[in-house]
Amino acid sequence: MDMKVTVLEFVERINAHDVEGILDLMADDYRFINSAGDTFRGKTFMRATWRAHFVQYPDFQIRAQRVLADDEAVGIFGWAQGTYTRDGQILEENHWEVPAAFLGIAQGGKMTHWQVFSDTSMVFDLIKANE
Repeated sequence: MDMKVTVLEFVERINAHDVEGILDLMADDYRFINSAGDTFRGKTFMRATWRAHFVQYPDFQIRAQRVLADDEAVGIFGWAQGTYTRDGQILEENHWEVPAAFLGIAQGGKMTHWQVFSDTSMVFDLIKANE
């Protein structure tokens, strides 16, 4: 399968909040690097992380504005957005939207690498304000 197709399918599954679909696209050696540069591995950990993410941000979406691909990787440039929820309440003042870039690498129709580049300080400020 074409790497660009796999990476864009991964984004579609994220936007659909399809945790099992996301995991199905992960290779055994899948690596996730967050915007702070922390690296995570393992489907069990990623399952729990995605589930918690979609509870905390039930309307989370990646909006791709430009996709660049070559034989080695796919770059997605656009926005990440969501609304921080506490106790299940979705309040407009807790909505956030940040410019974001993503680097995806896939082999044989499976994601091996997903990295996020964004300034998430606004999101952390919202979480702190809601404590």
